[in-house]
Amino acid sequence: MKLDAEKWTLLHDGGHRHGIMTTNISEVLNSVLKKARYFHQHLEEAENCVNPFPTRIFDKFLRIELKSREHKVTTYNPREGIYMVKSPIRVSGTGNNIYTLRLNNKFCNCRKWQTYTLPCSHVLAVCRENGSRTDSYVPEIYSRQTYIKTYQVNFHHVLSENFWRDVPFNLTFYPPNMKKERGRKQGKRFQGEMDYRNPDSPPRCGRCRMPGYNRKNCNNPGPSNV
Repeated sequence: MKLDAEKWTLLHDGGHRHGIMTTNISEVLNSVLKKARYFHQHLEEAENCVNPFPTRIFDKFLRIELKSREHKVTTYNPREGIYMVKSPIRVSGTGNNIYTLRLNNKFCNCRKWQTYTLPCSHVLAVCRENGSRTDSYVPEIYSRQTYIKTYQVNFHHVLSENFWRDVPFNLTFYPPNMKKERGRKQGKRFQGEMDYRNPDSPPRCGRCRMPGYNRKNCNNPGPSNV
């Protein structure tokens, strides 16, 4: 089965996932119901929050802002909002990368801004350069007001079966099919390109990770426990 890219990738989600990869509705409901007892704590935390964003988002925003101080910004077209941002060279030799930022179009070719909808460090570096407000580029979904509205809804417990209303149809429950089939159990998740192994690639040893043979034919000594 071939699925469209917007259904399983962050890059083509159209900005709707906000960095959340879970698509199984059962997993989403389970994660919410397990934390149902903490709804009132989230509401109290949101109402007592003094930051413009929830605590987790604000801490992440501060880490991004700290990283942005190391970038060097070059202005190309301030009217169109086009800038070039250069990252510093790391001790490991990485870095020194050049990114193109189109502020008016909310685009950065590092793709983090489009993927997570939260401004990347390159955006914050440009905002510091031109004096614009950084919080104006943060979507409303991350705001403190949205956080409060999420937990202002009244949640009620499920009543006992004695108080359930009668329905005009019969509910028939059948036992699940517990017959175990022969062979290895197959997974039910959709497989992507990363799940398929290239048939032309040689096998790798599970102990030394070298290609061309497996663990049984490996003559290299095992990892030391010292």
